[in-house]
Amino acid sequence: MQENNMSSHDDKRRRLKSRLNRQLAYSAPLLALVAGGVVLQASAGEDVTPGNVTSPTEAPLMLAGNHAEAQAEGEAQGEAQGEAEGEAQGEAEGEAQGEAEGEAEGEAEGEAQGEAEGEAEGVAEDGASDAVARPDGFSPAYREQSDNPPEMLARGEALYYDTSLSSNGLACASCHGSDGEDMGYNPSFEQPFPHRVTMAANQFGMSEVHADEMVQICMVSPMAAEPLEWGGEALTSLSAYMVEVQKRVAGKPHDL
Repeated sequence: MQENNMSSHDDKRRRLKSRLNRQLAYSAPLLALVAGGVVLQASAGEDVTPGNVTSPTEAPLMLAGNHAEAQAEGEAQGEAQGEAEGEAQGEAEGEAQGEAEGEAEGEAEGEAQGEAEGEAEGVAEDGASDAVARPDGFSPAYREQSDNPPEMLARGEALYYDTSLSSNGLACASCHGSDGEDMGYNPSFEQPFPHRVTMAANQFGMSEVHADEMVQICMVSPMAAEPLEWGGEALTSLSAYMVEVQKRVAGKPHDL
């Protein structure tokens, strides 16, 4: 009985050894093929047969093809990135150039406008003051401190609204209000005549003006017309009316 048991045990050992030898026989060629760069198509646990193994000559071709494909993808990605960066840089440069050109154009227009305004003011300063300033020895027919006849004030009020006095459709009321709604006067207008008028100082170099001189300045500058006749009824009446407007603006008693 004991001999039979030993014989059975020896048989099991031999079968197990034989099985291990077969597994080693399959594993060794697989390791050799992988080490040599051969691509295997068999999966783990499958029998390795000549039909399941890619030949050594095919392996380099497959590896080269994969390398070429990867290289092409890299080049395409690089070109796309380069184009995107180029477009972004081009847009940024275009915007910067447009802003620079806009600023330059604005500066040029500002300079041109300033020169034109300077020339216009220069013309007024050079010659127009002679037309708006009282002539030497002139004596007005109205009273600059009030007490002017009502009919004179009535004619002056009518002329205050008369657009035919100008060449551009303006009247005195266009800039200074109507129906007692006075506007467009600087604080200096609250002082009795003669007083300082900003337009007279800036454009005509006059430190202060009488009522009739202020009327003449408005005729020449805003209303773009010829000055009124010195001593004529129109200038006299308008000047008398403006004396009363000045009192009204200053909050003093007036005859309007």
